[in-house]
Amino acid sequence: MKAILINPFDQTIKEAVYTGDFREIYSLIDCTTFDVVRLSDADDLYVDDEGLLKDNRYFSWSGRNFAGKALLLSHDDEGETKATNWTLQDVKDMVE
Repeated sequence: MKAILINPFDQTIKEAVYTGDFREIYSLIDCTTFDVVRLSDADDLYVDDEGLLKDNRYFSWSGRNFAGKALLLSHDDEGETKATNWTLQDVKDMVE
């Protein structure tokens, strides 16, 4: 499924493929634990839960600051993860 990977280390935002296996998130965002930040009624940002404890790079999404890489996905009414509906350009416009 379509996901969007935000990488503040090389300052890129690109599409990624997420298979639905939660273990894949660890490698996509280079972390050992992750947390989910709800951005809206349907959108989630998966972030490094220990990001603030590391020597990290940061980015901002609508005035909220995050440490390390992040993965943007969505969820349905039952809470199941699904592909994001965001376009790459829309995410680039939101991230600083």
